[in-house]
Amino acid sequence: MSQESKLHAYLHSDSIEEILKKDKEAVDVLFQCSEIGEFNFIAMPTTSSILSKLSLEITRISYEDKDNDRFVAHKQKNGIDQGWTRFHDLQGTQFITDFFGYEEDSDEFQEIKKAFRDLTAIEAMSNLVEGDSIFVTQCHHLIRNNVWIQRRFNAKILSFVQALEYMDLDLKRRNIYYAKPKLRETDGRAFHYWYLLRHLIPSIADAWRVIVFGNAVIQNGPRINDVLSGLADRLENAFCASDRIAMEFMKRPINSTEWEILYNFNYFCLLLTGVFDTLAWLTVHRYSMSIRNHLEVSIQIRGPKSRGARFVNSISQKNPPLASFIKKNEDLIKLFYPMRHSAQHREPVGGAQFENRSEGWTASLAQIKSDAVTAIRKIDTQGHPFSEWGLLDNLTNLLEPYRFTRKALREIVAFSNVYINFLDFPSLITALELNKKIASAKSEEDPETCLIARVYWKRNSNLPLLFRSNY
Repeated sequence: MSQESKLHAYLHSDSIEEILKKDKEAVDVLFQCSEIGEFNFIAMPTTSSILSKLSLEITRISYEDKDNDRFVAHKQKNGIDQGWTRFHDLQGTQFITDFFGYEEDSDEFQEIKKAFRDLTAIEAMSNLVEGDSIFVTQCHHLIRNNVWIQRRFNAKILSFVQALEYMDLDLKRRNIYYAKPKLRETDGRAFHYWYLLRHLIPSIADAWRVIVFGNAVIQNGPRINDVLSGLADRLENAFCASDRIAMEFMKRPINSTEWEILYNFNYFCLLLTGVFDTLAWLTVHRYSMSIRNHLEVSIQIRGPKSRGARFVNSISQKNPPLASFIKKNEDLIKLFYPMRHSAQHREPVGGAQFENRSEGWTASLAQIKSDAVTAIRKIDTQGHPFSEWGLLDNLTNLLEPYRFTRKALREIVAFSNVYINFLDFPSLITALELNKKIASAKSEEDPETCLIARVYWKRNSNLPLLFRSNY
């Protein structure tokens, strides 16, 4: 593998100990990624002893002070010199104090000044190699102000968890999937999303084992098998569509990135409403419910006398806790239907390349209809520049698709896991021998896979805005 094709991950060594105290799993997996051939890890200088604990495969940087803000960054790997790069640290005191408000003699000022020196060195080193570069840090001064800083340095600033997502997507962009650092998967995409689904929604795996072993003895077994398979397919495809949106989000916004994002976004909305429909049919077959018309099967409650309301009332006769759970999540279920109806029956969701000139960032956004905006706002939390569900300042009809699909999947994963648990498929098996087979299958651990994705999907984290505007 050529050095030019690698993703260069520069570690802010001064912040490693801080994140180790809060999220050791994320740090451990990140360091495992240093063994993956497509990545080039570089540790920036620190007075901490943490570097002694890192793999020798990680390049170490040290600075030589040449006076007058001139430095030389020396590289060393496995104890062998790898060359050097000159750079000028020209960020003056006023540059830091004016924006951050810290005095020169404060610990915060010194922390930021050292980080800015690292960024200056990274910019100089990145100019000498091809390939993408990221600066991995847990310094909240940098993470909170990444857009402002990225206007001044040619660097993408990511937290440790954000870096895991960025690296995972970089591999997927190349159609590369690793079960573990030294084991690359053949036909990895199909296995990746199936095992990621099993990891995030364990109730699906439990239900699947019951249906596989009890297909012939469970009432409606073959039908449940087909519907459960359809549910898994929709969720896997939704994860894949969201990842494809995220891959485009990582690129500088142009017409083609906007087109790809919207293509996958419209498909994503169709898939998620399909998830709710599939869960409804799973309920029908689980309880052998009498249905006169397939249009009656819906858990979307539009009103007290709607088809969905009548169907959920029928569920309450079979499983009152499940019916209460559906009613509790009524707004979540209804959120996706306006965009689904727009894509299927009217015009698909359109888009716009948005530039915030005052803050200096640019992104591809979706333009959604007022009914979709209303549905989102019912359960949204305002934020800046995007709300929790991706609405731009929660004041317009512009939506950031990457944030929306990530938030949607985390909510749907939690919803589906609880919903399937309420259906209690294991209770359908009473034969002792079948229960032994199911228990034996459950005791067999899934093969190692989804090394990176299983970590960042469990955390409520998104990639930051990555690109400066042209103004």
